Amino acid sequence: MKDGRDRGSNPSLESTSSELSTSTSEGSLSAMSGRNELHSRLHPHPQSSLIPMMFSPPESLLASCILRGNFAEAHQVLFTFNLKSSPSSGELMFMERYQEVIQELAQVEHKIENQNSDAGSSTIRRTGSGRSTLQAIGSAAAAGMVFYSISDVTDKLLNTSGDPIPMLQEDFWISTALVEPTAPLREVLEDLSPPAMAAFDLACSQCQLWKTCKQLLETAERRLNSSLERRGRRIDHVLLNADGIRGFPVVLQQISKSLNYLLMSASQTKSESVEEKGGGPPRCSITELLQMCWPSLSEDCVASHTTLSQQLDQVLQSLREALELPEPRTPPLSSLVEQAAQKAPEAEAHPVQIQTQLLQKNLGKQTPSGSRQMDYLGTFFSYCSTLAAVLLQSLSSEPDHVEVKVGNPFVLLQQSSSQLVSHLLFERQVPPERLAALLAQENLSLSVPQVIVSCCCEPLALCSSRQSQQTSSLLTRLGTLAQLHASHCLDDLPLSTPSSPRTTENPTLERKPYSSPRDSSLPALTSSALAFLKSRSKLLATVACLGASPRLKVSKPSLSWKELRGRREVPLAAEQVARECERLLEQFPLFEAFLLAAWEPLRGSLQQGQSLAVNLCGWASLSTVLLGLHSPIALDVLSEAFEESLVARDWSRALQLTEVYGRDVDDLSSIKDAVLSCAVACDKEGWQYLFPVKDASLRSRLALQFVDRWPLESCLEILAYCISDTAVQEGLKCELQRKLAELQVYQKILGLQSPPVWCDWQTLRSCCVEDPSTVMNMILEAQEYELCEEWGCLYPIPREHLISLHQKHLLHLLERRDHDKALQLLRRIPDPTMCLEVTEQSLDQHTSLATSHFLANYLTTHFYGQLTAVRHREIQALYVGSKILLTLPEQHRASYSHLSSNPLFMLEQLLMNMKVDWATVAVQTLQQLLVGQEIGFTMDEVDSLLSRYAEKALDFPYPQREKRSAFSLSTDSVIHLQEIVHQAADPETLPRSPSAEFSPAAPPGISSIHSPSLRERSFPPTQPSQEFVPPATPPARHQWVPDETESICMVCCREHFTMFNRRHHCRRCGRLVCSSCSTKKMVVEGCRENPARVCDQCYSYCNKDVPEEPSEKPEALDSSKNESPPYSFVVRVPKADEVEWILDLKEEENELVRSEFYYEQAPSASLCIAILNLHRDSIACGHQLIEHCCRLSKGLTNPEVDAGLLTDIMKQLLFSAKMMFVKAGQSQDLALCDSYISKVDVLNILVAAAYRHVPSLDQILQPAAVTRLRNQLLEAEYYQLGVEVSTKTGLDTTGAWHAWGMACLKAGNLTAAREKFSRCLKPPFDLNQLNHGSRLVQDVVEYLESTVRPFVSLQDDDYFATLRELEATLRTQSLSLAVIPEGKIMNNTYYQECLFYLHNYSTNLAIISFYVRHSCLREALLHLLNKESPPEVFIEGIFQPSYKSGKLHTLENLLESIDPTLESWGKYLIAACQHLQKKNYYHILYELQQFMKDQVRAAMTCIRFFSHKAKSYTELGEKLSWLLKAKDHLKIYLQETSRSSGRKKTTFFRKKMTAADVSRHMNTLQLQMEVTRFLHRCESAGTSQITTLPLPTLFGNNHMKMDVACKVMLGGKNVEDGFGIAFRVLQDFQLDAAMTYCRAARQLVEKEKYSEIQQLLKCVSESGMAAKSDGDTILLNCLEAFKRIPPQELEGLIQAIHNDDNKVRAYLICCKLRSAYLIAVKQEHSRATALVQQVQQAAKSSGDAVVQDICAQWLLTSHPRGAHGPGSRK
Repeated sequence: MKDGRDRGSNPSLESTSSELSTSTSEGSLSAMSGRNELHSRLHPHPQSSLIPMMFSPPESLLASCILRGNFAEAHQVLFTFNLKSSPSSGELMFMERYQEVIQELAQVEHKIENQNSDAGSSTIRRTGSGRSTLQAIGSAAAAGMVFYSISDVTDKLLNTSGDPIPMLQEDFWISTALVEPTAPLREVLEDLSPPAMAAFDLACSQCQLWKTCKQLLETAERRLNSSLERRGRRIDHVLLNADGIRGFPVVLQQISKSLNYLLMSASQTKSESVEEKGGGPPRCSITELLQMCWPSLSEDCVASHTTLSQQLDQVLQSLREALELPEPRTPPLSSLVEQAAQKAPEAEAHPVQIQTQLLQKNLGKQTPSGSRQMDYLGTFFSYCSTLAAVLLQSLSSEPDHVEVKVGNPFVLLQQSSSQLVSHLLFERQVPPERLAALLAQENLSLSVPQVIVSCCCEPLALCSSRQSQQTSSLLTRLGTLAQLHASHCLDDLPLSTPSSPRTTENPTLERKPYSSPRDSSLPALTSSALAFLKSRSKLLATVACLGASPRLKVSKPSLSWKELRGRREVPLAAEQVARECERLLEQFPLFEAFLLAAWEPLRGSLQQGQSLAVNLCGWASLSTVLLGLHSPIALDVLSEAFEESLVARDWSRALQLTEVYGRDVDDLSSIKDAVLSCAVACDKEGWQYLFPVKDASLRSRLALQFVDRWPLESCLEILAYCISDTAVQEGLKCELQRKLAELQVYQKILGLQSPPVWCDWQTLRSCCVEDPSTVMNMILEAQEYELCEEWGCLYPIPREHLISLHQKHLLHLLERRDHDKALQLLRRIPDPTMCLEVTEQSLDQHTSLATSHFLANYLTTHFYGQLTAVRHREIQALYVGSKILLTLPEQHRASYSHLSSNPLFMLEQLLMNMKVDWATVAVQTLQQLLVGQEIGFTMDEVDSLLSRYAEKALDFPYPQREKRSAFSLSTDSVIHLQEIVHQAADPETLPRSPSAEFSPAAPPGISSIHSPSLRERSFPPTQPSQEFVPPATPPARHQWVPDETESICMVCCREHFTMFNRRHHCRRCGRLVCSSCSTKKMVVEGCRENPARVCDQCYSYCNKDVPEEPSEKPEALDSSKNESPPYSFVVRVPKADEVEWILDLKEEENELVRSEFYYEQAPSASLCIAILNLHRDSIACGHQLIEHCCRLSKGLTNPEVDAGLLTDIMKQLLFSAKMMFVKAGQSQDLALCDSYISKVDVLNILVAAAYRHVPSLDQILQPAAVTRLRNQLLEAEYYQLGVEVSTKTGLDTTGAWHAWGMACLKAGNLTAAREKFSRCLKPPFDLNQLNHGSRLVQDVVEYLESTVRPFVSLQDDDYFATLRELEATLRTQSLSLAVIPEGKIMNNTYYQECLFYLHNYSTNLAIISFYVRHSCLREALLHLLNKESPPEVFIEGIFQPSYKSGKLHTLENLLESIDPTLESWGKYLIAACQHLQKKNYYHILYELQQFMKDQVRAAMTCIRFFSHKAKSYTELGEKLSWLLKAKDHLKIYLQETSRSSGRKKTTFFRKKMTAADVSRHMNTLQLQMEVTRFLHRCESAGTSQITTLPLPTLFGNNHMKMDVACKVMLGGKNVEDGFGIAFRVLQDFQLDAAMTYCRAARQLVEKEKYSEIQQLLKCVSESGMAAKSDGDTILLNCLEAFKRIPPQELEGLIQAIHNDDNKVRAYLICCKLRSAYLIAVKQEHSRATALVQQVQQAAKSSGDAVVQDICAQWLLTSHPRGAHGPGSRK
């Protein structure tokens, strides 16, 4: 129980509280605590157990609280979950009493110890007259009181009155253990007495005194005797268990006997008086007894230990007397020298030496043999002897290896080792090197440098307690000093005080001067000692020099004779030590810097000018520098230095002191803040000291208080720093921000003029208060309107002045195009009326478009409800038009300004003139402005407009062309033109906008249009024979020459109209002319556009009387004759100031313009894409581009069109569509684009191959159409073209290559066929896959097998064989390899060709099937082995064809001929068996197993034949022959196993089984035959009925075997008829007999055979293997179906139950509550209470109030005797 208590208090058990067992009925907390301890060791860092505890049952939670010792929480759990009846409730009561008893027992033992100590002291004080009678009476009374106190304690724990504790009841262990009566542990449990065990536990685990242990053991013996007597037994007759288990009575007697043995043995040798004097035997506790009795708990071990203890006392007494012998009063070293002068025998005969050796021997006897216990005494004695030898050797001049022995080395203990070594070094003048070498030689850990430093230097000791104490004191002193000085500097500013712990020191500033505790008689530092320290550690030597005390100068007469003669070393003077220290410090710059930093705050003004070493060597406050607050004088030194710095206002020194010596102090911020506050208030540049202040509130208040003293820049910096601190309170931060804003305004005002009018900001502030108008006028003159607004926030301005200010400011910002600030200005005006007034006045005075746009936007947005509809439309129209107009370049705005009221027309005009860049900005602007606005059109109309003009960018007429050559010539000229354009293009001069140039087929940015210069160079001009005379009046539009009537220019009669040489109508004559012949413009009567485009002849005719003005263009043309033409002449780029197409606000005029409109560069893919990029819907644009491609593809058959360029345009359009789909995230449309691109590639291939029937995209859009095209090419034997088309369209090229290969194969070109097939045939990834390879390979093989073999070159001897083969081939009409003579099949060419394709491109299954198909079964098997194919290939390729064709025996013969042992075929044969088993081909399987000689599996197959599809045991009886065969197979297997036991192991594929398993299976077969015969006989007699399928046999699982046992028991005439066989089944298979009996009984209940239930019970009881409770269990199981049992039979079954508890349970099951109550109240009270509570609970559940009241009344009135006292209800 102690173990459970101790571990329960462990916090680590909290993590495992949820893992406790929910069943605590056994009441053993120690077991659970043991499991928890194991879990805590396995998991040292437990995870959070909150969730498991939430889901744990209440019992587990209660047990967890008990284990942790949380009894209050345990009571809460007990009350919350109503667990008073649970076993854990009793454990809680016991644990509470146990804790109280432990505390009281400790108090009793404490009293006993006090009495013993008082008695011992009185014994010492008394005289020799003996003990007085009064003292004897007192001792006896005390002993009696002790006895009664211990009895009270044990009675409190073991008292059973009141609420009984279950675990202290006598039958607790028997009732909870549930041990069988015959179990060995039951005898041990019967001897247990819980009260005696509780007393025994207290004695063994909680007692520390012999008396208490003895009293508790006696109590335990009394309790045990009374418990055994009540059961008719005596403790003397308790014997050892038969199994050697030592029960509780034996252990109790043995420990009591061993505990009393010491006293009994001692009483025989010593008298009581000696015992009282303290010389008696040791009275130990049980814990000490168990530790002492090693190796076993016996009297011999106790006696042996007692003897050794007495001998040890005698030896120690003798050693003590030897050490107390009078020694001459000489120093320890002198005494050692005298002992060393003695001879070795005298030293060994010394009493100390002899007694020490005896002591070692005695301790060696007490040490167990083989243990590794440390010999501390021997080690200590060896150390003393070694140290004495080293000290004597250092004084001796003899060699070091001479052994020195002393009799009493313990003389050294009179002084410390350091004192002895220092005496040698400084008094005896022993060289430090020699002494250190001797110590190192003997491995003594005695440091000579440490001795030197400790003797010659001031002690520097680290003391944590002193440091912590001085830290708190330092906080108090420095805080008091800082507060005192701050109170003088700051009057009304509160400062925070440091929160230091309370100290016992007086907080007053009076301090006593510190006197060094150093003894002046100690030796000083010598040169040899210093040299030795340097040799060991220069850093240590440096510290020694610093800590060496200054030596006083002595007079010459005081020198000793050794010093006078130079033999004694003179100590170093202070100046010498300082010089040595200075030289050493130069080697340690970091240490020197540390010393300087620590000494700097402490030095005074008198110490200036001297070196660091001179100041520190011998300085009284050096310990403070080196140790800090560990120094005992640190507090006084630091306080004095801090006070000096404050008085002298040396703030940096005070801060440095707190920084250096306050690193380990947590709360110095308040002291530093106080010092900094003084510096801020007193220093001229006090603002610099505000930054280090930690307290944000203090820093802010100081800044606000003293900000008027400092310059402007400093004030701004410190205010910004204070505001940035997040710890500042909101109110204080607002004050800081207001002050900062005010100072910033002053800063801006002072910066308006280069020589400031005011000297500082304080003067400016005074002027703002006294004369504000002057300041405002100066700000307005500088046009700093924002500054004026900020200044107005500080000083008030009248309303009219404020409106004027805002208006001027607004117009100023708008003129500067700073719209953001203008908008911010309007938002800052708080009054809406004032804002509207300012905006309207500004709008009335606007002078620029941008200003009007901004004001219109603002009025529309913010004052929409206050404007009229007319005003609103005007503003809206002006807003949108001006917004778009502002996006255009300024020099081009005039051409579009007339359309500002209709933004859609403006966008259309931009598109007509190919200003795509400008249109892009315009569309973006419209998208932003049209959101939520109604201005006559929507973005859908914008998208429609863009789509229409994108389509126009691809429009071109299709004129009839006469010759293909002319088209080729034009194409060549176009290609040449593109090359010139590429050469003339300059990246610096080319505009980046796509509106500048577009190419129809070339990359974007290049336009291929014929220029006049090129035409003139290619075709020299010829003068016409007659001058052309235009008609008198210009013809109307409908009178112009139609486009389709002419294909050649009607002016030059040479230029053909092509895709790039467009038709143009002369507005004067109406003829069709080329661009080269219509370069002029003039005014034409009746023409809408003037000047209009006319042909050169009309222009010359109309202007022949006008002298031609010299122009720059002809000069340019003339100058370009000898040079390469400029880019502007090669590609006609519209000039920046030219607008060819102009729209109007009238829709009629616009329709005429649209009807005449065309793009000069059409078809231009780049222009189309650039326009569609402005479309909002990328998906719709992508689909439009696809439609355009389909439309363009229809013109590929036109001979006038360059199909190659057209396909390039289509590719570019499709690529752009794909990019649009990617942008929109339409993955499904990407596949559509890829499909169209592949189709365009197909068209390109067909065009390049000059294929005549080029389809359009619509015609080859479907995959079936592409397939038909590919098939047409293959049918026409265009194999190469078919492969390319397949590749481009994404079709599988395998078919094309295969067709090509088959063509080669049919042509007899086997080599070419192999090459073509290598493109389409691939070897399978897995050669062992279960198929015959690809269909293509199969086709090739089939063709080779069915085709006549071509002529093969043979030798002369083979001609006749070849003729015979040819004759057979002609006869069979195919290449039947089966008719080829044997031996010639391998030489057949087509046979080898088949094997080539099979081996390279097919699977192993195909190869094997080929061999099998041609009756090469041996080759198939050899191939299977060589390739190590899996069994599935064997099954599919060889085994199935063999047994299906009836050649299984042939296959078996081949297998055995290849490998007689069948080892290599093992896995294949096993797979074949599994295959046959899956197919249910068990007869073939049985035959194959016999071939394999697998007797075990053959027996299993026979068993399967026996039990398969059997519907009754009558049928099973007819199949008993199969069981006999199975038995024969197993017998054969046993014979083979016995014969091969000495040989090698048998083959692996035959099933193995041990002889024992085979015998067991044969027994099962024999038992099954008996069961079959019995049930066959029963079914024939009609006593057994046919059960449901499947029929149960002994070859099934345990459940089926139990069914067999039940069937046998119930199948006979009665239960006894088949019980014997059923019992054998249960015993042989170790089935659950009780469950089987219960099932049989349930079936008897179902059959209403109640009399046979009694017969079943009789058989079960007579079987000899049933427990006592099995009968009750069977009956209770039957009663679960009580509703079907008649009342009289039901009562009879209940009466047959032996146990009364089971009877109560039976009545409760049958809902007979009153009968259950009557039986329950007849039991013993504790059992009756529990049973009545069960009846009460059942009545509550069933709603029987009468029985519930009866039970409640009985529980209230029925109490055990003796429980009606006053304390019974507690």
